[in-house]
Amino acid sequence: ASTGPTVSPTVSLLPPSSEQLSGVSASLACLLTDYSPQGALVSWEVDGLEVSQGVVTSPEEEKEGLYRRSSILTLSKAGWEQGELYTCRVSHFQHTQNFSKLVEAKPSDPDHANQASGPTVSPTVSLLPPSSEQLSGGSASLACLLTDYSPQGALVSWEVDGLEVSQGVVTSPEEEKEGLYRRSSILTLSKAGWEQGELYTCRVSHFQHTQASPLPGPTVSPTVSLLPPSSEQLSGGSASLACLLTDYSPQGALVSWEVDGLEVSQGVVTSPEEEKEGLYRRSSILTLSKAGWEQGELYTCRVSHFQHTQASPLRRSQCLV
Repeated sequence: ASTGPTVSPTVSLLPPSSEQLSGVSASLACLLTDYSPQGALVSWEVDGLEVSQGVVTSPEEEKEGLYRRSSILTLSKAGWEQGELYTCRVSHFQHTQNFSKLVEAKPSDPDHANQASGPTVSPTVSLLPPSSEQLSGGSASLACLLTDYSPQGALVSWEVDGLEVSQGVVTSPEEEKEGLYRRSSILTLSKAGWEQGELYTCRVSHFQHTQASPLPGPTVSPTVSLLPPSSEQLSGGSASLACLLTDYSPQGALVSWEVDGLEVSQGVVTSPEEEKEGLYRRSSILTLSKAGWEQGELYTCRVSHFQHTQASPLRRSQCLV
């Protein structure tokens, strides 16, 4: 539940780069930054018609109480040249925004003025992992977002396990807003390629300043803790068991509950996955009446994370409550 005010996203729609258009595909990036609470939705329209094919939307990422996410629409070069009006539609609670760019099927002017005035402000860099939905579809895209820097001229490169990679990389043009610049870079891999790597790094160079944003590779299994009800809660007539999943990567851990070997879903509340420094956590609570708790003996929290499944059992008769 959100306790603070609703802050609408700042939305930027970045067109394909001229380098990319000289190839065979075109990617548009819609960046949502600095909003609260989480729950922003993104959809795409081409010439007024909604499209879903070729869309990859990152998970929401929290930083200092504000959220961000990105959505990438990838088209063939022919598909890009057929469209005239590309719209990123963002819905955030009662507020809906349309960001359209009327784009001609030609690269932007490479001689755009480089307005290097004022002090140097280094980019804020966010590295977003692939979503579990995307991985289930057989591919993985990592998004590196550079925001609020000046002057223009930030460069992005990618490394996998310390080796630079350029295949599958699409970096947007730099976009200016109120004197500050932003851009995004997307690294797309097959699911198999993603699972081979252990450390993914987005390296950003901006004049004298270089920063590296690392993201652990796919399979760090959760640490699972199963906590029994407290005596105070039982004296009040109910019982809640908490299953805590910590420090895993990537997102996509699933939780289920069993009582005496039978799966239960009633009374279960599982939190969204939360990211911190490239690792994820989530919790699941099973709430029962005191009588229901006393009828069962073996309570199990079962956690599945990609190829790894672990069961954490708790025997009621051994609980000192």
